[in-house]
Amino acid sequence: MLQVFKRTLPRSIAYLTVICCLHVTVTNLSAQNDTASNPNDSKSTSALKEFKTLSKEKKESLRKILMEAASLINGIRVQESLEKIIEAESMVTDFAPLYNLKGAAYTKIRDFDKAQEAFERAVLLDPTAVMTRFNLTEMHFVKKKYPLAEKEFSKFLSLNKDLPQETEALVKYKLLICNLKLEKESNADEILKSFDYLDDHPAFYYSHAAIHFNKGETTKASSWINAASKIYKPAINNIYNDSLIEAGWLDNIE
Repeated sequence: MLQVFKRTLPRSIAYLTVICCLHVTVTNLSAQNDTASNPNDSKSTSALKEFKTLSKEKKESLRKILMEAASLINGIRVQESLEKIIEAESMVTDFAPLYNLKGAAYTKIRDFDKAQEAFERAVLLDPTAVMTRFNLTEMHFVKKKYPLAEKEFSKFLSLNKDLPQETEALVKYKLLICNLKLEKESNADEILKSFDYLDDHPAFYYSHAAIHFNKGETTKASSWINAASKIYKPAINNIYNDSLIEAGWLDNIE
C-alpha cells in the first residue's frame, strides 16, 4: 500500500536552515567587537555594514529574535516566526542569516517565489554561505525545474568538497531524483553506488525507493521505505520522504 505523509515544507530546508542560522548568527554576533577587515571579504563586509553599526545591546536583541524565529521554523507556528523575522528586519536590512530564515519561513507556507527571492538576497549578501546556496537550489527542485536543479546540485557538490556526510548524502539523493526525472537512469545508478546500507543516513534505502517509484513499482518502493523506518529515526526519514512527495511519488495529507 502506498504510504501517505503529511506535507509541510521541505524539511531539508527547515533542518539545514536552523542549523545554519543558529551557527552563523552566533558566530557573527560573537565577533561583534572585531573591527578588523579582511580585503578578501569585501563583499560580505559591505553587506553587513548596517549590522555592524548596531549597538551591543541591539545585536544581542537581534540574536535572541533570530534564535526564537529559527526555533519556530520547524514547528507549525510559522506566522509567529514571520512576525519575529519582520521585527528583526526593522532592526537591520543587510544581514544574510535573516533572509535565509525568511526564505525558510515562506517555504513553510509553500510560497516558493517569495522564498526564492529571500534566498537570493541572502546569497547576494553573503556569497560564502554554503547552506543558503543549498536552499536556493532546493527552490528549483520543489518547483520541479529538474534540469536547473540537476545543474545546480551538481555544481554545489563540486564546489563544496568538505560537506558533512549527512548533508552530502542528502544533496546526492536529490540529484539522483533529478536524474530520474530527466530520464538519466544511468547517472542515477552511479549515484546509488556511493551509498551503502550501513550508512548513518537512509540515502541507500530512499534512493532504491525513488528508482522503483520511477519505474511505477510502488510496492517495491514502499518496502524500501518501510525498511528505512525500522533503522533510522523519524526526523531524518521525514526529510527523505519530503523529496519523494515533491517528486510526486508519495501522496500527502495537508
